Formats: sequence, structure tokens, C-alpha cells
Amino acid sequence: MHKTFQEYLCAEEIDYQLENEFDFGIILNAIREHLHDAHWREVLLLLIAQQKPKNAAKAIRAVLNNGNEYEEWLHRDLFFAGNCLAEDPKGLRGADGELVQEILEKLVELEIGNDKQVGWVIHQQVQEILCNLHETNFEAQALEMLKEKANLINEWRLWKYQAELGDKNKEIEGLLEKLKNDDYFMRWNAVIALGELGKNSETIVNTLLALLQDENPFVRRSAATALKKLGENSETVLNALLAKFQDDNFDVQKGTAIALGKLGNGLETIVNSLLEMLKDKDSTIRMSAATALAYFDKNSETIVEDLLAKLQDEDSLVRGRAAFALGKLGKNSETVVEALLIKLQDEDSLVRGWAATALGKLGKNSETIVSNLIAMLLDEDYSLCRWITLALGELGNCSETVVSKLITLLLDENYSARDRAAKYLGKFGKKSNNILPTIVQWIQEHQDSEYLGSGIDALWYLVVGEEN
Repeated sequence: MHKTFQEYLCAEEIDYQLENEFDFGIILNAIREHLHDAHWREVLLLLIAQQKPKNAAKAIRAVLNNGNEYEEWLHRDLFFAGNCLAEDPKGLRGADGELVQEILEKLVELEIGNDKQVGWVIHQQVQEILCNLHETNFEAQALEMLKEKANLINEWRLWKYQAELGDKNKEIEGLLEKLKNDDYFMRWNAVIALGELGKNSETIVNTLLALLQDENPFVRRSAATALKKLGENSETVLNALLAKFQDDNFDVQKGTAIALGKLGNGLETIVNSLLEMLKDKDSTIRMSAATALAYFDKNSETIVEDLLAKLQDEDSLVRGRAAFALGKLGKNSETVVEALLIKLQDEDSLVRGWAATALGKLGKNSETIVSNLIAMLLDEDYSLCRWITLALGELGNCSETVVSKLITLLLDENYSARDRAAKYLGKFGKKSNNILPTIVQWIQEHQDSEYLGSGIDALWYLVVGEEN
């Protein structure tokens, strides 16, 4: 009954029918009927990969030329063809080298496109497919094509490609060497790349720890983020991150707080240190401590009570971060909800926005919460209205007013707002037949927009789903 066996046996059965009836149309029919059906994905990949070279080429070309709806924006036929290459069909280049070249060229063309124009989701799909060509007969060809466009590719993405499709150890050595460069921008990008490569070693960790003291705040924050991505939670690293709460740069404090929250999760000593920092006389340290506690799964009464107390802090940033943390912790108690509802009336619009965001994350879709949030949509503060809209989206409110404002947010300058608006529109599209044509029309009307990609992301979430 295991799904993997079902997929394998289904592919074997179709292949048996093909050989028994000498009719290649059986595979082509399976592609036409089931391409992009999630239940059939592995079946088709298995089926195509086990064909002889010329038949595999015919099948992949049928995928590439399938003419899927919205292909010009979503590229699903191209992505499936790319995934077929990742299965490494034997002899494919000899059977149809032009097909391989065409698929790789189209993938690289999307890679060099701007995120804001192509869409974040599309870029992620491209990166995943190209990296999956590792140890196939196509990796060298793909890497060479990427290098030819090196000046058009984000530097750390290029480093990732070079590491995945080439010699990872050699690439890491190159990155470590770049960290010695006097140009902070070079160091900054090298740190980001090390975090993305995900290779953990004593040398890399010690280098990143040293960079927590770098003269440039971008490098310091990126070093903390890289340590978080590497999952390095040794006592040395955790203590170094705690020390950076004293950093004189606000963004560095915030970055190290998030890293510490992720890495120190569940450690009693770290929790106690953060709770003590919530009482510090320096407001930025109190703010950082609240930020870090937001990422703890350990949802103790002590943490919640101390954060509730910080909702009354004299500093608005501390109040805002405390509200954010309460939402992230997910303690959906009556006390927490009531306290956050009160903060919707805070004198500072930033605090009101964080309180709204927290109520959205708690997911308690009560009439009182929704009515309070909808009333705030009349506020003249655009930034506040943005976060109120997203909170209502988190609560699943897909009223005409909210959907209309979410569509407006697809053109917002804030990436997080655009991304979340796209996801909510995708989720609501399952409940309303009107959203899909509205998004398609939006894309058609914004072909030259700087933020076209946000509409394409929304279409992806509508048609394919967030989980894919």
C-alpha cells in the first residue's frame, strides 16, 4: 500500500503495455492526461527515465510542447522537462542534443531574469531543478551555460551553482579567501553564499564567529544568519550571539536575535538569559530579547507573562516586538488576545501593526477581532493598513474588501507584504471562482510593472499550491 510502490508498479504497467502493443502513443496519452497531476508526477518521471534514448527524447519533447495553460508565466512544462533531465535518462544527449540544449537555455534564461519580473517562486523552481542536475550527464553543460551569463546572475546564487554542479570544497575555499577582501560588499556576499551552501565545518564556523566582529554591520548580521542556516548551536556560538545583543547597530541586534532564537530553542540557560535581558535598561536589548523569544517553541507561562508585561514598555519598539513574539509563540489564550486587542489602540502605529499581525498569527477568527481589524482599514496610515490587510488574510477573511486590498499589495514596495498577499490570494482562490480570472487580468495589465513577479507568484499559488 506504500505510495512509492504504487508509483513504481504503475510506471512498470504502462511500460509493459507499451512493449506489448508496440504503441508509443500509450506514453504520450499518459503525459497528456496526467502531466502536472501531483499523484502522477513520480510515475511519469520513472516512466520517461526508463525509456530507450530516442523514446525518452520524444516523451520529454512532448512534455516541453504540452502547451499547459499559463505556461508563459508559470513554465510548468519546462520545469517538468527539466526534472526529466535530473532523472538522467541514458543516451539522451546522443538521441536529441538540441532538446537538452533548449531546456537548459530556457532555464538559464529564467535564472537571469529579475525576481520582481519573473517571480520569486519561479526563481526557486529554476534553482532547485538546475542544482538537481548534480551528478547527471548534464551538470557540466548546465554549469558552463550559467558561467557564460555570470555577469547577469546574483553572485551568491552563482556560487551555489558552482558548488552544486562543480567542486563544492573548491568553491568553499574560494569563498573563505574572499572573506579576507577589503571590500565589505565582497565579504558580505561571500558570507551569504557560505550560509546558502549549507556545509558545516570547524573552519567555516570559526570564520563566521570572527566575522561577528567585522567592521561592517551588513557582514556582522549576515554572519549571524549564516550560523543560523548552518544549524550551528554550540555553546561558543550561542554565547557569541548573546554578546552581539550589545552591538551598536539595530539590524545586527535583530539578526543575531533571530539566529539565537532559532539555534537556542529549548535550552534553559538561553531562555533564562533572554528573560533577564527583557529587564535590561537598554531598550534595544529588551527589543532584541523579545525578538529572540519569538522563535522559541518552548511556550512556557513565564515567557508569555514576561512578554505580556513588555506590552506596557515605555519604548514602542519593545512593545511592538513583544506583540510580535506573542503572536509567533501561538499562545491563543483569552488573556493574550485581550491584551493584543488593547494594543490595537496603542499611540504608536507600529505597535498597532504588530498587534494586528500577532492576532492574525494566533488564528482566533472571532467576530470581535475581525470587526476591530476591519474598522482599522479606514486608517490613513498606509503602512498600518498593509499589515491589517495581511492579518485579515492570515485569519482567512476573504471578503471582497480584503481581496481587493490584497491585490493592491501585489504592487507594494515591501517584499514580505507582496509575498504574503500572493500566498493569501492563492489560498482564497480555492474558495472563490472570481480570484483566478482577476489575477490573470492583473498580470496582463501589469506586464511592464516592476512587480509583475508578485502577480505570477499569486498565480502559482492559485494553480499549483503553496506546498509545491
